[in-house]
Amino acid sequence: MMSTLLNNLSFRNSVRGYVKVSDGSIIILRAAIVDVIPSQVPSPFGAEFNVNYIVGISVHPSEGALNEVKDKPILEPGKQVNEGWIELEIDDKVSAYEEVIYKDAKIGEYLIRLEIEPIMASKNTQFKMQQGPLYALRWAPKISWHKIGEKT
Repeated sequence: MMSTLLNNLSFRNSVRGYVKVSDGSIIILRAAIVDVIPSQVPSPFGAEFNVNYIVGISVHPSEGALNEVKDKPILEPGKQVNEGWIELEIDDKVSAYEEVIYKDAKIGEYLIRLEIEPIMASKNTQFKMQQGPLYALRWAPKISWHKIGEKT
C-alpha cells in the first residue's frame, strides 16, 4: 500500500516563476505538487483529480524597499498583521509551474500540470521580517491534465 502511494507520481518538470513589483523588489515563487488523488472516473476529461500542492515565495527586496523598513520592528513569530499593508503594482511576472505523471493501474497515466499565476502583491509598512520587508502575494492556481498512457 505505502509503495503504491509513494510511487504513483513521477516528477517531470518544475519551473520557478517571478514577480517584479512597483517598489523594484523581485519575488520568486515555486509550485510543488504534493499528491494527486483521483476523485471521479469516468469524466469528460478521462478522470477528475484532487491535486494537493504548496507554493513558496522568496523575496529579493530592492535597496529602496530595505531602506523603507530599516527602523521598523521585526514581526514576532506567529503574529498576524492586519494593518499597514499597501498594494503594489505588478510590473512583470512569469508563472511558476510543476508537471507530474500520475500512474494508476485502473485508469492509466496522466500528465498533470499545476500553474501558479501571481495576480496581486502587497507590502507591509509597519513591520519587517528579519531579512527585510514583509510581502504578501496572491495567486491563482491553474490545474490541468491529459491522458498519456493506457491502463497497465
